[in-house]
Amino acid sequence: MSNDNPFQSLFETLGRLPAAHAESVNRQAYDVLYDLLSEPVEKAGRCILLRSPRAGHGKTHLLSRIEHQMGASHEFIPLRASFGCLINAATAMDDTLRGLLRPLPASGGLRVLDRVVRRLFAQALEPMVISGEVPCQDRDGALTALRARPMETFDFHHPNAITARWVKENMEALGPRLSMEIAQRSSQPLREVAFWVDTWSRFALVPLENPMRLRILADAIRSGNPSEGMQMDRLQALLGILTQLMRVVLVADDLEGISADETAALRLAAFLASLRQSVERLDVILSLNIDVWERAFIPCLSGGMVDRLSEVVIELHPLTEEEMVALLESRVPGLGSKVLERLDRTTAGAHARGLIRAAGVAWLRASAMDSQISVAQTTPPVPTAVPVPIAAIPAAPSADFQQAEEPQQVPPPTTPVSLSLPSHSLPENTLRQNEDVTTPLPVALGKPNEWRPLLHSATTTTLPETQPAVQVVGGLQIAEPPEVLEGFTAPVFQPAPEAPAIPTSQTPVTPEETEKADPDRVDKLLQQFRERYGRGSQ
Repeated sequence: MSNDNPFQSLFETLGRLPAAHAESVNRQAYDVLYDLLSEPVEKAGRCILLRSPRAGHGKTHLLSRIEHQMGASHEFIPLRASFGCLINAATAMDDTLRGLLRPLPASGGLRVLDRVVRRLFAQALEPMVISGEVPCQDRDGALTALRARPMETFDFHHPNAITARWVKENMEALGPRLSMEIAQRSSQPLREVAFWVDTWSRFALVPLENPMRLRILADAIRSGNPSEGMQMDRLQALLGILTQLMRVVLVADDLEGISADETAALRLAAFLASLRQSVERLDVILSLNIDVWERAFIPCLSGGMVDRLSEVVIELHPLTEEEMVALLESRVPGLGSKVLERLDRTTAGAHARGLIRAAGVAWLRASAMDSQISVAQTTPPVPTAVPVPIAAIPAAPSADFQQAEEPQQVPPPTTPVSLSLPSHSLPENTLRQNEDVTTPLPVALGKPNEWRPLLHSATTTTLPETQPAVQVVGGLQIAEPPEVLEGFTAPVFQPAPEAPAIPTSQTPVTPEETEKADPDRVDKLLQQFRERYGRGSQ
């Protein structure tokens, strides 16, 4: 599963098209509401009570879809509660003008109010053209232009718009006549209608690039510090004028702030009922939960007021199994049934918000498990210790072998003589391990002068590991065969019988220790040496 949670969004904003939608969810309520608002402009409006068992059933979602579907022919005005519970004439007028000042798409800076003013002036000027109050050479052509092309006819910023230029030049005298015609059509007081005609004409005549256009409108509304009653009259006139051109729908949603305030609920009910009485074509949608309706409205309203607010009641119902799957499918196509099986149905309930919240929790848990699995797959395994077979461990040397390796203790010679003989190739196994063969071993001999011809100066070299090992016999290092003197024939070398090993101590033997040595043993060693090298003492 992806780490991006498709169930993260739990709340909708009125007027914003929902990103995900299931056609089967609240379909019946959508069809009924659409039919009620599809009446012609001249038909009377209604007060519609949209009610759900609890919060989260999709009231705002439903209203946003209706607004998006019917926005081209209807003007939806959301009533935003000030401080969470206050809705009156001042806040409703601000909400209405805020919607009228939104820019038109691909219009070069025109606002919705520009279109309203041009269409309104075209309707008010048409009877004057028919009666001849407005002089024109081609009356039929003028009437056709007023009815079919009001935006081009009253383009006050185009130099070739003849009618718009004439109205602009004669606005001071034409204004009262236009106000009277609009007041008669809308059944609104002339004073409030004249206020809006004067304000809108000044707004429409200002060039589009001038930032003072919006300032003119705001200053006109706030000038004179109007009372609450005057603001209510102006709001009624404003809505009455707009209903001559289009269907106007007031939407009161998100009213949880007045759930415990009966006074605020009573004021809101009286405000909406007064507007419905004054503006016949006005549609009002009151979106509430059953608990808010029964707790805040029913205890303080009269029977007649309740009937006015509940002229048409549209109920939202709990979701069915198929609607739950469809709702989840709108967020994760193809996975609705699987997600529904994994969420907690007891905590989700049968309403849209609870289902989406539970699905979001299940999705996060599944994503966390997937992350753990992926981390485990990418992490290299920790090597474990492999037991070594017993047969692979070298056995300890036997006692006999250890005893054979121990050198025999032989008394040292009497006189120390340092000999360094040439190397000679001997069997490799005769060299004892870890024995230093580079240092000559001192040997005590009887008559050193007699052995002087045999002494040969040689340099001891350390052989590489691939060369045969050097044999050490009796503590003597045997190198190359000695140089043969003239008249002397060197005997063929024969390996001597193994002699007891002489200790490899590097410490010279003192004369006192030599005197204690066995003279017979020394004579035997000298005799063996003579037999090897072919010379004896004279």
